[in-house]
Amino acid sequence: MTNEQKKFLVDLVNTPAPSGHEEPVQKIWEKEVKQFCSNLSRDIHGNLSAVLNPGKEKTIMIVGHSDEIGLIINYINNEGFIYVRPIGGVDPTILASHRARILTKKGPVSAAIGRTSLHLLTNTQRDKKLELHDLWLDIGAKNRKDAEKYVSVGDPVVFGGDYEEMTNGTAMARCWDNRIGVYIVAETLRKLTKVKNLKHTVCGVSSVQEETGVWGAGVNAYSNKPTAAVAIDVIPCSDQPEIPKEKFGNTKIAAGPVITRGVRTNNKMAEELVESAKRKKIPYQIDVDYGHTWTDADPISQSRGGVAIGVVSVPTRYLHTSVETLCLKDIELTVDLLTEYIIKTKLEY
Repeated sequence: MTNEQKKFLVDLVNTPAPSGHEEPVQKIWEKEVKQFCSNLSRDIHGNLSAVLNPGKEKTIMIVGHSDEIGLIINYINNEGFIYVRPIGGVDPTILASHRARILTKKGPVSAAIGRTSLHLLTNTQRDKKLELHDLWLDIGAKNRKDAEKYVSVGDPVVFGGDYEEMTNGTAMARCWDNRIGVYIVAETLRKLTKVKNLKHTVCGVSSVQEETGVWGAGVNAYSNKPTAAVAIDVIPCSDQPEIPKEKFGNTKIAAGPVITRGVRTNNKMAEELVESAKRKKIPYQIDVDYGHTWTDADPISQSRGGVAIGVVSVPTRYLHTSVETLCLKDIELTVDLLTEYIIKTKLEY
């Protein structure tokens, strides 16, 4: 990974963009991809498409989603404390004591996510499962009128910190899910621009609103009419305490990309991805789908008359928290795998 690529990656990860508010990240992605692909378009919902080698008989689509989970203001009480609803799959039990950023039209407003202090809780309250309405955002407002000078109902919120490197080539961030997907799409396109005699049209997509219903990429697939598609996402790995491998399988960070095979994913495509990994001596892992992949691949598979789909994921710990953790080498290996697959596949599905 070059210094320029690292900067691109960190810019993507550090920029807040919860579902429905992806524009800041889409601008970064578009600016980068325009350097090597001039054929870009945007649909009404904000999905971005970059097309290489247009006009071929068959099209392969690779897609990552640009959005992240978050919160949204739905009520401000008389004392100026702010209550929120979730954007996507937010676990309320992890939120207390986090710092948050409220994304307003005038810029971000810092907030503390508060709950009743342990010193003031009864035994019954301590044993109660924490729910989102038990928490509030505190911006230091004097009252509701004062709070409304800074924030409004409907403003989105993100929580957690930015990119930070750890030991042994690992790094944590608020939203590897799924900025890593759009980064991999861009870097795969970059590598493919250097390939002579590319057989197929390649459509790289930075999609929207995956976290709130997994639908944005399906709209994009309807327009782009791909022959086949690969969704790039993160996958919760099982190499941490208390995760039974008998139930969740055996996946771990620093062991290569994860190829999904099973029911909805196309088995021939999965085999080609495995063959590509073996041919390039790329370490890989296998996960299974049993009817749903829970990624952008699902709506794409149902577009028009149906699309052959695959999923390649980067193994990641602590998903949907503020400390999602992965190995940076797995990112580069995923780019290498996708590039090799796209070069060699005949798209005969």
